[in-house]
Amino acid sequence: MGDAASAMPLFATDSVAAVMLVAAFLAVLLLEFRIGCTHRSAGSTRDLRTSVAVGLGLVTVYLGGGAVAVLSSKTVITDDAWWYFWGGLAMAFVGQALRLRAVHELGASFTFWVQTVPGQRVVDTGLYSHIRHPSYTGALVCALGFTVAYTNWLSPLTVLALAAAYVVRISYEERVLVDGLGEPYRQYMRRTKRLVPFVL
Repeated sequence: MGDAASAMPLFATDSVAAVMLVAAFLAVLLLEFRIGCTHRSAGSTRDLRTSVAVGLGLVTVYLGGGAVAVLSSKTVITDDAWWYFWGGLAMAFVGQALRLRAVHELGASFTFWVQTVPGQRVVDTGLYSHIRHPSYTGALVCALGFTVAYTNWLSPLTVLALAAAYVVRISYEERVLVDGLGEPYRQYMRRTKRLVPFVL
């Protein structure tokens, strides 16, 4: 792993890596901003607590993971760092693409706030035929990709904070959906997994 005492993550020592990482992060922010602008909340239920939890999870991953990468020199990846960097960005791209596909398939029912609207139906086609929350799966894969690109063995552990936040969010969200959509959503829950097909 090289000289652990002086090791720094790739983005801190190589300007190309730094620019690529920042560009990728800004691209994700821009896409999320676009989602927010085109899928505005119109329902009856909003939950600030779970939104804050997810927000803190995202901060822990994207800022905390980068801080860990810089501060924990003994776990910096120095051998084949570029492979981890590009592999991580590729994983982030796949995760964000999955999230965008999930948003598209859910259509008008997707918002950043937990809610139901009158006449809303259960979407159980496409990605939603396999898992109930593919947008969260995509977000987790994207976050994991970025932390791999930080080229430090400890950084991916910060994704656990985001995963924990989504556990809280999903639990609340499914209660709201059961209340709003009733038996069709209960049946949907019985035949699907939350985040990983056939597993979880």
